[in-house]
Amino acid sequence: MQLGKNIKSIRGLKGYPLKYVATELGMSISNLSNIENGITGIETENLQKLGTIFGIDHQQILVFNPDKVMEYSIR
Repeated sequence: MQLGKNIKSIRGLKGYPLKYVATELGMSISNLSNIENGITGIETENLQKLGTIFGIDHQQILVFNPDKVMEYSIR
């Protein structure tokens, strides 16, 4: 569940529409939405592709903390 939340948060911070990221991953919008909502998991290969799309190491997606980003943006 947290991984999906991280993906959704990073995608939002980057300003990437769901359709763009899903297309880049070669999957449907509904499949990516299910991943972001914690309904389904994501394969390691696609997690690595996400890192490339987002311009970050895929490991950063795993440890991303959206609450900290909000903390900094509120200050």
